[in-house]
Amino acid sequence: MEKSTPIGLGAGFVLIFGTILMGDGWMTFLDPGSLLIVLGGMTAALFVAFSMAEMKGVAPALKQFMAFQEPSLEAHVEEVTELARLARREGVLALDRQLGETENPMLRLGLEMMVDGVEANEIEELMRAQLEESLQSRRLLARVCDTAGLYAPAFGMIGTLIGLIQMLQNLNDPSAIGPAMAVAMITTFYGAFVANLIFLPLANKAKEQRTMMAQEGMLLLNGVLGLARGDSPTFLEKRLRAFIGGEETEAAGTDEAAPALAQAA
Repeated sequence: MEKSTPIGLGAGFVLIFGTILMGDGWMTFLDPGSLLIVLGGMTAALFVAFSMAEMKGVAPALKQFMAFQEPSLEAHVEEVTELARLARREGVLALDRQLGETENPMLRLGLEMMVDGVEANEIEELMRAQLEESLQSRRLLARVCDTAGLYAPAFGMIGTLIGLIQMLQNLNDPSAIGPAMAVAMITTFYGAFVANLIFLPLANKAKEQRTMMAQEGMLLLNGVLGLARGDSPTFLEKRLRAFIGGEETEAAGTDEAAPALAQAA
């Protein structure tokens, strides 16, 4: 499970609202109308910017985002190397016994196709397609959060302008100008708060997860293709360890056969 995100969000809320509570007039920061303008306007704009299918996919994407566990590339290298040793000793069909112990769905797919005698180019095509599908949720979440981070401060400013216009229409009472100005500025605060603590950091984390998933996928793809070619365990291990540093992922991302991975990585 993703742990740093709730920790960061919790710490941000405590620090900001703790500071507000330490001062005077903290009730001024509680304005439902301002919150409605920022969140409601931002949500309405998101429905304009994205299709209904994309908006319906945000909740599942967020669930997958929170359930994410950083992949262990070192463990994948060791697993594929052991599979290469097994295939060298007993043949490719011996890998069939390892399918039940293979947790990663992409690696399991590749092994199943190898055991079934599928050609290497078809294995590569199907594994790339599965990897691209797995990256879609992170790509969608990053796009939606980036857009929300753009719209939230804008609607905060719109709310402030509304408040200022209403204040300027009632200048007969000078004592009311100060409180009215404070309320007018709250929407700007709300917009900046939700954009910079919630949406923009979430977009950045989704992009980071997408990069790690792409790196893991390219490592497994090349591992399975190495198994299909019958590469020696030692050579295959050395080749896969290059992915831990990211060099092979970057090179793979420029391949004409994988334009989607170039964007993902």
